[in-house]
Amino acid sequence: MKKVFAGLIVACVAALVSLGVTVPAQAYPDTPPTSKVTPPQVTSTTPDSQAAAAATNSTELPSTGGPDVLLLGGGIALVVVGGAAVVVARRRQTV
Repeated sequence: MKKVFAGLIVACVAALVSLGVTVPAQAYPDTPPTSKVTPPQVTSTTPDSQAAAAATNSTELPSTGGPDVLLLGGGIALVVVGGAAVVVARRRQTV
């Protein structure tokens, strides 16, 4: 039983260390472009109808690309079932 607990502790530490080492993806470079082109100036004072519709119809925040809850729950379920199978298999060997 001590080996099972030691294995679980090692697995948890490995998971936490791997999560701590990860970094988010960089969507934009660190240095802005050095182009001399000036962006076009908007002279219209009326708002864009598509932008206004998108701003008023949105009731949820956009996805930031985090892990899907279903995928995360499935992974945890696999770990729990695998751990239970190992414990049962070891008990049957010693009996």
